[in-house]
Amino acid sequence: MKSKSRIDIGLNFKVILCYLLIVFFTEEIKAQRLIDTISIQEVQVFGKKKIEESGLLITHIDTMELQMMKTLTISELLSSYSPIFIKSYGRGSTASASFRGTAPSHTQVYWNGIKLNSPMRGDVDFSLFPVYFIDDISLLHGGSSLQAGSGALGGSVLINNKPDWTDKLSIRYIQTIESFSTNKEYLNVGFGNGKIQFKTRLFSDRSKNDFSYFNYGVLPMHKTVQKNAGYSKQGLLQEIYARHKNHSFSAKFWGHQSHRDLPQLMSFEGDVRTETQDDQNLRGVFSWKYVGEKSKLEWVGGVNLNDLNYFRASTEAGFVNFNSKSKEKSYTNQLNFDWNPAKLLKFSWSINSSYHTVSVFDQAQKLGYEHDRLELSLLNAIYIQAIPEVSLSLLARSDLYNNQLIGFIPSLGLEYSPWEKRQASVKFNLTRNYHQPGLNDLYWLPGGNPNLKPEDGYAGDLTLGFSQKNENTIIAGQISGFASLIENWIVWQPSANGAYYWEASNVRKVLARGTEIQMTFQKNFANDINFSLKSNYSHTATSNIDAVPSVDESRGKQLIYIPKYKANIYLEGNCKAWYLKINAPFTGKRYTSSNNVESDYEKVLNPYWLINLTAGKRIEFKPVLVDVGINIENLLNTDYMAILWRPMPGRYYSVTVQFQYKK
Repeated sequence: MKSKSRIDIGLNFKVILCYLLIVFFTEEIKAQRLIDTISIQEVQVFGKKKIEESGLLITHIDTMELQMMKTLTISELLSSYSPIFIKSYGRGSTASASFRGTAPSHTQVYWNGIKLNSPMRGDVDFSLFPVYFIDDISLLHGGSSLQAGSGALGGSVLINNKPDWTDKLSIRYIQTIESFSTNKEYLNVGFGNGKIQFKTRLFSDRSKNDFSYFNYGVLPMHKTVQKNAGYSKQGLLQEIYARHKNHSFSAKFWGHQSHRDLPQLMSFEGDVRTETQDDQNLRGVFSWKYVGEKSKLEWVGGVNLNDLNYFRASTEAGFVNFNSKSKEKSYTNQLNFDWNPAKLLKFSWSINSSYHTVSVFDQAQKLGYEHDRLELSLLNAIYIQAIPEVSLSLLARSDLYNNQLIGFIPSLGLEYSPWEKRQASVKFNLTRNYHQPGLNDLYWLPGGNPNLKPEDGYAGDLTLGFSQKNENTIIAGQISGFASLIENWIVWQPSANGAYYWEASNVRKVLARGTEIQMTFQKNFANDINFSLKSNYSHTATSNIDAVPSVDESRGKQLIYIPKYKANIYLEGNCKAWYLKINAPFTGKRYTSSNNVESDYEKVLNPYWLINLTAGKRIEFKPVLVDVGINIENLLNTDYMAILWRPMPGRYYSVTVQFQYKK
């Protein structure tokens, strides 16, 4: 079987090489000299801002950036194009998010209206979400996230799929050959008319992940190869859309499975062991919408089923250390009603119910738990544009879970736009929010604490934004200052009674504050030449302010694994059918101990820049479009670690060929 897979990869590489030769070295192709092509002057279309976004800080990730990252995961997309810090355990491994310096469980993720956060752990593994499966992604920063739901003390990530009602028949196939015996394939087939649309997406991602690195964790230090780090991921997304007069309906089904071998730490000096993680996910979401002249009624129902199996065994007599099987089931129903009695006035009501069940059992440890939770949430919101320069949003949520009522969760948003020509604005948002403990925090054996209180926080931000556009140039930017105070922060720490295990407790009051800056510059030249520069920067200080200095040295210190500084720079140039893209994300220093000590025993993770380069050419054989690109990751071969003693690859390469047919 191994020899057969090598032959398949070899054939795929030869095919791609042939296309490279054709595309990059052909000077004239008849399909490019179309006599029915007419050049027209560029037309720019600007839409009015939605009144429900008044005072909210929302970042919409551009569709061009989605196209550039289409063969990667959402964790890699957010790391490269947003101020969110992604804590990755390595290439192909678990990746969680820290939004505005908060914990991974404080970032809520919604897929077409249903929440994807694990009711067991509270977080989301972004490495399991392929960019190819999404059409739109946006970020709600800080208190703005209350519009989507409670619990996002840092912010929310909204992922959506959309129909293309002009699509009669479209087929897209993507093949990527990458270093470390990596092979990726993607297929998208869509068809329909103006009343009904079907779309099917498939993907497969397999890799040995056997990159070389220099091991600093053992003596003598030496160069070695990553072992037992291979992975395979497969997925299917089926979408159905229909509309008739004022009614529209959609159904989406997402199936995903992955197998990952988990490598040992660089500092591990024992015998080789077997450690694996298997994830199986099945999601479905259904929606019905009625749009009237001044109102809109929408129902969304969803199911989210997740299985996670973790296994670890040492080589000594095949002793099994862990064999844990976890099952999660979540069912969601939501009813939304919007009413616009006047052009500049809007009311929104929403009621949501979610039911979760979790079953965890470790056959080796003979430990586990089974619990369920019912959650209810009610939203009342009003949006007003009092005068042309000022708009206001008032939101209030009430949540109930396990008979515990959080009666009043308010949010106030204010936006002032005095300079219409320059499209400048000032936004202010003040919010109270809370986050309930995950079921592991409450019931995990040993260490869970059923008496945990929900984390309660207050957040505010002030944003200055501007945008200036003319026929060929766009300049835009915004700067935001934010602060949040979170009480009853949940941490896991060594047991108070001296036992060997760790336990969950509400022990900290955490203050997060900082700045976010985003800038955009786009320039169109003659002869189909254009250039764009986008950048973002964030400074986040997150510290424990409730510790006793003489006892807890973490008081006032940066929380572990959260960088103070993070930045991204993205440049893109297009010249007719050719394109060149450069992406350079920066991650600042991160501490691995709560007292922020730097020594031979208390390691820190050094800051690093990564430069990624993509070059390619699009060529059209009507009605087929071929896109061939070469990508170089970590161009400067930077040696870095995202997690202590977890190696990351140096420079590596990929070749991607895309075929697209649309009728």
